[in-house]
Amino acid sequence: MNRRFNFAAQIFNLPPACRSLGAGRYRRFSTCAASEPTQNRSKVPALCRLQIGDTAECNSALPLRRCDCCGVEAVLAAVLTLFLVGCGGDVAKAPAYGQSQPAKPQFVCTGRVEPVDGEVEVSAQMAGTLEAVLVKEGDWVEEGALLASVDARREKAQLDLAEARLARVKAGYGAEEIAAVVHQREALEAELDYARKDLERARTLHATAAMSADELESKQKRAISLERQVESLAQQASAMKRGPIPEEVAVAHAEVEAARTSYELRHVRAQSAGAILHLYRHTGDYVSGNWPTPILRMANTNRLHVRIEVGESDVQQLKPGMTGSFGLFGTTNDLGEVVVRSILPSFAPKRLFDPDGNARMDTRTLQVLCEIQETRQPVYSGQRVLVRLAGNP
Repeated sequence: MNRRFNFAAQIFNLPPACRSLGAGRYRRFSTCAASEPTQNRSKVPALCRLQIGDTAECNSALPLRRCDCCGVEAVLAAVLTLFLVGCGGDVAKAPAYGQSQPAKPQFVCTGRVEPVDGEVEVSAQMAGTLEAVLVKEGDWVEEGALLASVDARREKAQLDLAEARLARVKAGYGAEEIAAVVHQREALEAELDYARKDLERARTLHATAAMSADELESKQKRAISLERQVESLAQQASAMKRGPIPEEVAVAHAEVEAARTSYELRHVRAQSAGAILHLYRHTGDYVSGNWPTPILRMANTNRLHVRIEVGESDVQQLKPGMTGSFGLFGTTNDLGEVVVRSILPSFAPKRLFDPDGNARMDTRTLQVLCEIQETRQPVYSGQRVLVRLAGNP
């Protein structure tokens, strides 16, 4: 080992003070640091304090900084020596300088912030022209709030008619109407009395052969018809005085409800609370019923989670309850903490962030839902994030 380093030191003509090596691992370039005054020792670059245990891989990225005490030669010699030792030397593994234990392993996944209840595209249930769109993008609406309305003049007229019929049934008949039926019955009773007397005369004449049998039968039928008419008017007057029966009121109520349902189908309401994310249609647009036309898209952005894709090589480390952090692409600051809640038990092509149909299909991933435990900055639906989960040591 010492021969390898001395060879590198000779190549780069290092000062003798920087050629000190320890057994099995580098000591600090303590002679370089010691050559500096005490107040300047903290300024010696980290490379002059390099240890074998700090960089055991050939492709480790090292901060190439100039050594104030021994010049750039120390940097190049240290890189060459690490190459010789890391690739061929038999050196004992040791924790990095300033660390008592190895860092806890992590695996990083790409993810997207989504509403827990998903995004909803709201459409009209009946075709027609939009009379009004009552919300704007970014508005927060509560469950049952009116979002838009479709032209409903015909349904409104039918509803008004059904409500008028219901009110008429409940009100019953007035005194004038009852009196008119009573008078009509009395007139028929007088006519029936005359028909009965005429029938008696006809029977007398028929007995003396002064009237034919056909004429007698006609007068009998006339009297029977008048009797039935009088009886019907008497029952009608009695019913009108009694008022509406419950069955009539129930039928009228059902007609009103049917008309109101048709009218309400012309109104588009929020099925749950949420924020309006996007408007597809505006006042005056026509919406179809055969092929539902989305009017807007909304979601409850107060309840969010993170959907991540985990590669096949990291699946064995997954388990519910794992914790981690998440942050934006290209930044080192964490947005918050997450906990694995649900692992979707099916592999699929990596498509979460590859909507292109020509994307490679040979990369299989497992989708995992993570609950957001804590946020240090605002988080929005649709954000792409990097999730760092703590793996098994």
